[in-house]
Amino acid sequence: MNLRTTGFLLRPVVLIVALVHLVLGVLGFFFLPEANQAGENTLWIFSATGMLDVIRTVLGVLGLVAVIKPSAIPAYCWMAFVAFAGLTAFGVLSAGTDLSGDAVNLNWADNTLHALSSLAALLVGIAATRVSRRKQSKTRENV
Repeated sequence: MNLRTTGFLLRPVVLIVALVHLVLGVLGFFFLPEANQAGENTLWIFSATGMLDVIRTVLGVLGLVAVIKPSAIPAYCWMAFVAFAGLTAFGVLSAGTDLSGDAVNLNWADNTLHALSSLAALLVGIAATRVSRRKQSKTRENV
């Protein structure tokens, strides 16, 4: 399996993760009325806070860039894995408490989404890194 074929197989996974977070991030900006209390800003079952919407939008845009340029998929996946794993860890700790000063305000639906996104990014990152290492070792053998 060459890099082009693997990139073709990995790109849809990255595209789905990127689009989900981009849509949630962009739509979240429209569900931030000033009159709502913290924790009442939701988009379907997901939280919609300014900081979380910025994080989701940035990760979504970077994912779309990685889909356009497949050589960026491993870097995006490792970055997304770290970001989503951090959001999951913070969210699990945050959802267990009910502090009013929480700027991100994650709930269990967000934690599940971030954990699944982190797992997908980890698996795609491992696969993409293995393929790029194989390609590098083949080019060294041919020299």
